[in-house]
Amino acid sequence: MAWDGVSVEVLGRLERYRFQPKKTHAAAIRGERLSPRKGISIEFADYRHYTPGDDLRHLDWNILARLDRAYLRTYQDEQELPVHLLLDCSASMAFGEPTKFDAARSLAACLGYIGLIAGDAVYPTALHHQHAETRPLRGRVAYTRLLEWLRTRQPDGRHLAAAVQRFAHANLPSGLALLLTDGLDEAFPDALRALGSRRHEVVLLHILSEVELDPDLEGDLKLVDAETGEAIDITATGGVLQEYQRRLKAHIEAIQTACRRIGGTYLQVRNDRAPQDVLVRELYAQGVLSV
Repeated sequence: MAWDGVSVEVLGRLERYRFQPKKTHAAAIRGERLSPRKGISIEFADYRHYTPGDDLRHLDWNILARLDRAYLRTYQDEQELPVHLLLDCSASMAFGEPTKFDAARSLAACLGYIGLIAGDAVYPTALHHQHAETRPLRGRVAYTRLLEWLRTRQPDGRHLAAAVQRFAHANLPSGLALLLTDGLDEAFPDALRALGSRRHEVVLLHILSEVELDPDLEGDLKLVDAETGEAIDITATGGVLQEYQRRLKAHIEAIQTACRRIGGTYLQVRNDRAPQDVLVRELYAQGVLSV
């Protein structure tokens, strides 16, 4: 069944929310978000002593007349927040009901909507084996373009970690990196560390299906790797399933540790969970969103 986007009712529930980054990120142009960085804007911030070469237009003449001391008025700089929507397009995302990929697209649509209505710059990026130029979307009217972009993506790639590494080293402004992925790549934790080293503020939505978390399998089976096509024959005994659980737990813990060490936010998401519940209950509680 084709992905049908997000309902108007869900978007209406998200109108009041905004992203709440933990740190200031440089932006390409002025936007609607106030930054602690001092600059020239309409919002007064503080006074400082005049030094030769300063712009006399910002000299406070009243203080100069009363105290015979030269002070300049400084202002808060208005900036847009770069919001990077990183959509895992590896073939493993096609698994589940609904698929992990459709769950990721619904979350990306909601997150992108919040950024666009807040005046942030939303950069949608597909993580797959092909490099594609990322162009920012701005304003509520760009939401239809975001939906079309999401509808035309397909889970047919591989090498998630390499795609994250390429993004980390791309010539893009640092900002809020919202990573929607199943993380099924052994090198993924290392790629997360590269992402953090580029000053991105990472929010990882780790999307997994119930079958992956707790497989109910028995008997002789052939397992096929969705990305490489390689097959392996197994007998699903209790011991085999225990070893699978052990390895999955170790991989998830490695991802959580890497995310924590770069100051990121980690959230495990089931593929069948309503996207608005993830945002309103989980991301709001963790401080990623505010009202």
